[in-house]
Amino acid sequence: MEQAILAWTLVAGGAWAQSGASDTDETAYTPSTLAKIFGGSARSQNDEAELGAPGQWYSTTAAFTGQKRQPSSRFRPLISSWVGSRGLTPDVVEMYFGGDLPELQFEQGGKKYWVMAGLPGGLAFNYPPGQKVSIYLQRVGFASGTPVAVLTLVKLPSGVTSTTIPAAGRRMHNTRMGEGARRQEATFKSGSATFTYAGREYTLPLDVAGRHSIAPGLYAYENGVRTALLEYGSGDDQYLLLRVPVPEGSEAASLVPYLVLNGRIVPPIDIGACAVSVEKVQRAGAAGNVDCTDAPRAVFSRLRFSAE
Repeated sequence: MEQAILAWTLVAGGAWAQSGASDTDETAYTPSTLAKIFGGSARSQNDEAELGAPGQWYSTTAAFTGQKRQPSSRFRPLISSWVGSRGLTPDVVEMYFGGDLPELQFEQGGKKYWVMAGLPGGLAFNYPPGQKVSIYLQRVGFASGTPVAVLTLVKLPSGVTSTTIPAAGRRMHNTRMGEGARRQEATFKSGSATFTYAGREYTLPLDVAGRHSIAPGLYAYENGVRTALLEYGSGDDQYLLLRVPVPEGSEAASLVPYLVLNGRIVPPIDIGACAVSVEKVQRAGAAGNVDCTDAPRAVFSRLRFSAE
């Protein structure tokens, strides 16, 4: 089941709106409030997919309540229309309803709002209940009269340098549905990733802060799954996220890459036809390589990564 879930985790997401602005460009978002973002009325309460006008990008600061839930299937027609309007393939829609990207609840002005998690901000969303965060949202439209917005970026508000971790320790409750709470077993402090994309070689250092995901390390979930979550890069312009599960029994080595280059999320990277070798995934570190030179039409051709 883990491999089935990993088949699409972290590999897709719309990077560009019709205006040409990058999802990760904070300056493209207009300051607003959740009341305004989720305000207005649908043309019809019975219209299952009323797609909003493009360019409705907003930012605000709100408190995460700690609550999450599986997105309603009522949102699927709307998300499908939105994904299509961005020139993405229909399979991208599935990641919004497969469990990795839940709805997140935020509170602002005494009211609570549900926001759909998107890429890259919704990945490994690990803020504790009550934490105030700056969130960047794209208003999608209305689904059967319900306003829908997708979170693309999230960060601590200006002047805040740390989060409040619950007294129970590093156990997090806002993890992938189906896996349960996540506990960090080890932290990695050094390493690098070298890969070739579109004929050009890149080398990125391990990002110990995990600014786009979570601090690199080995994590264990309540269902027994153990996974290394890694981030390489030094800014928003280019970074690589890797999810490397600890093989169970006779399972073949696998990993899932998510890549941003020149501020753009690259198209889904399929390594199904590539040779994957994971040398280690343990508390002492993680290392491995991917060779796609024999895969037809492979744009992502080689990868070598390490973290200790």
